[in-house]
Amino acid sequence: MVEWIAKYWLEVLFSGLLTGLGFIVKLMWQRQKREDLRQQAIELGIQALLRDRVVQAYYHYIERGWITLHGLEAAEKMYTEYHNLGGNGTVTKLMEDLRELPVRDKATEIEEKE
Repeated sequence: MVEWIAKYWLEVLFSGLLTGLGFIVKLMWQRQKREDLRQQAIELGIQALLRDRVVQAYYHYIERGWITLHGLEAAEKMYTEYHNLGGNGTVTKLMEDLRELPVRDKATEIEEKE
C-alpha cells in the first residue's frame, strides 16, 4: 500500500512540477513578446521625432537661406540616427538641400545687417 501511494504521489508531484514549469515558460515568453513590442514602439517613436526635427530644421534654414555649422552638424546627427533606426529615404532630399546652403555664423549675419 505504501509503495502504491508513493508511486502515484511521485507521478502527481512530477506532473505538477512539469505543469508549473510549462506555465512559467509561457509567462516568460509572453513577457518577452510584450517587451519586444514596447522596444519597437520606442524605436518608432524616436524615429518619428527625429524625422520631425530634421523637417523642422529644413524649413527653418531654407526660409532663412543659410545655416550655421552647429545647425548643420545637429541636422546631420539627427539624420544619421533616423536612418540607423530604419528611416526611409524621404528625408534624404531635405538633407541634400541643407548641405547645399551657405554656412554662416550669427556674427557674420549681424555684421552683414549693419
